[in-house]
Amino acid sequence: MDVFDELDDAALTDLCAAMTTVQRRHAATLALWRLRAPLLMLRLDPAWGLHRTVVERVFRAMILTPDEEESHRAYAEAVAEMVSTPFFTDPEEGELDNVIAEVQVEAIAELEMWNVLDELSAEEVERIIRRPREVSGWLDRSTHDSLWDHPALGAHERYLETAPRLGRGADFGYHSTRNLAAEAACHDIVLALPPAAGLLGTAAGREALALCEAFSVELVSTLAWQHNLGH
Repeated sequence: MDVFDELDDAALTDLCAAMTTVQRRHAATLALWRLRAPLLMLRLDPAWGLHRTVVERVFRAMILTPDEEESHRAYAEAVAEMVSTPFFTDPEEGELDNVIAEVQVEAIAELEMWNVLDELSAEEVERIIRRPREVSGWLDRSTHDSLWDHPALGAHERYLETAPRLGRGADFGYHSTRNLAAEAACHDIVLALPPAAGLLGTAAGREALALCEAFSVELVSTLAWQHNLGH
């Protein structure tokens, strides 16, 4: 699959529709993994009552073998603990006051809606896959509009010089390009995995998780920088 084929909305829709139940679960898990590090490496609002260890348990339960009873129980217990926090039971009203919280809230909302115990529809998987795209595009725009250069601007420019061309006249920034490259690589891996294989059970699955984790850490760097600038 070409790295940027799925920029075509119809192509991504068709891909999600053609996936099996297990493939959709893997693709959605990997998309959420690309939003993981901001929840685990950056400070969560104390008012949410949501500790990062709770979030980590949900993520770890997501990649257990879904057909095993123990895996179902681990995931159900992790999610039950997460949704019992004030973030869900007594949510604050009003706008969020910083970029880190905005991205974290988007990721937590998707975690709540994702469910390892139920089948994901093609539409649900597509929505989840688009979430890191939206976050990446927003970060690229805000970074471009900033009066200050990103501390890793040189490295970002060197990456873009060697990245596959997007075509169609699109002008994608660093984070969008990295996310789309990881997304396409993960879809290739997911489609090639044996039907009964989990992400942790194969070298290819672990490679996909590592790709998403690396991208997720890139988000942390930019979010922390923007936060320090007062965004």
